[in-house]
Amino acid sequence: MDILLLEDDPFIAELVELVLSGTIAQAKVRHATGVAQAISAWHQQPAQLVICDQHLPDGSGLELVKLIRNHNKSVPIVMISAHSDRRSVISAAQQGISEFIAKPFDVNMLQQRLLPILQTVTTVNCDKALVSSLDTWLKTAFADQIRLPAELAPDAVLPLLAKSEQLSPQALTQQWQTEPLLSARLLKLANSASLKRSGKPVNRLDEAIAMLGVDMALRAAMALALDITGSLHNELLITQAKYHQGISEQIASTARAMATSLGLDGLSCYTAGLLSRAGEMAVLRTLQDFIALGGQLNESQVSLQLAQWAPQYGNKIKQQWGLPLPMRELIGAIHMPPTHITQRILLVMHLAALKVASQLDTPKALRMLRQSGLDQEKWLTSEPDATEVSVYTLTDTPASSSHTSGTNSVTQKP
Repeated sequence: MDILLLEDDPFIAELVELVLSGTIAQAKVRHATGVAQAISAWHQQPAQLVICDQHLPDGSGLELVKLIRNHNKSVPIVMISAHSDRRSVISAAQQGISEFIAKPFDVNMLQQRLLPILQTVTTVNCDKALVSSLDTWLKTAFADQIRLPAELAPDAVLPLLAKSEQLSPQALTQQWQTEPLLSARLLKLANSASLKRSGKPVNRLDEAIAMLGVDMALRAAMALALDITGSLHNELLITQAKYHQGISEQIASTARAMATSLGLDGLSCYTAGLLSRAGEMAVLRTLQDFIALGGQLNESQVSLQLAQWAPQYGNKIKQQWGLPLPMRELIGAIHMPPTHITQRILLVMHLAALKVASQLDTPKALRMLRQSGLDQEKWLTSEPDATEVSVYTLTDTPASSSHTSGTNSVTQKP
């Protein structure tokens, strides 16, 4: 579904997009921040659904509504506005809007108000020719907005919303430390705000939550939890997802422990490890959509498509999420040996992946182990303590560095 969104507040726009993408599969959102930009976008290509703010820096969203209604009486138009007085609502209704939603809105309420409209507009167009070709399906999905399976449940976020005033960024960081998709989403949100003000990228989950504030972080989490199209339902895909999720958590914990032992930024290493299998998870989500539309898959096909597409999906999703370069490079070092061996934090990331893959005793790995300064006896002969690798703390020493990225070379099979 093609959706035109007119909203100048980047945080509100992000939340609306999250709700839309989580409510309907294949939602394509074109975002305009001004009336003139939205009108231009409509002229270039009319949308199937329009959601617009009422008061914009360059005018009123009603200008867009009038333009559309002069040519199209049926396309649904949803007005969102901080001005919900009777006069504003009546004025919008007289222009032919389909729904009026007042700001500030609850994410759950927003989804419930949009759901009937989305269901009315959406028709199940099962393109048999497209579904019959798995490779074509993956290529088409790759060219679109890539999504991952939802991991949060609404009932895990609701209790936090109820006590938001009592929560700190540190408390939320501990709560969400094993949620890679949410971590990536919050990093993207924080950097969209942070880079405009300071120019310094945010690489850590606790820094992202502190930048956004507890309230905004919780709203983003709730929007993600409401993803009703993102969950995997096929048992084969679920098994693969659990495996890759487990590998990413092991790499994250091992990298944090290694980095912390060297006085490096363990929290950034943990986050990078957690995001290291995003490509695999995105491919699995895309395969679930393929199955939902009538496609058929067997185990060998799933394995083949993961091997072929996961690196490409992973690289694109890092750009799509807007991850800062240092974080991308930490993730890249997991899959490809770093070329800058003097940057120990990159060596740590690759060594953590080798440790999880039981490949730490090769001549090349041993050389990197010596270069990193890690205790060889400890990491070669024994497993880290469970408490050391299962949870990170907020006392890790930050360290700034410059890194390089790469593609998959360390692989494990279930």
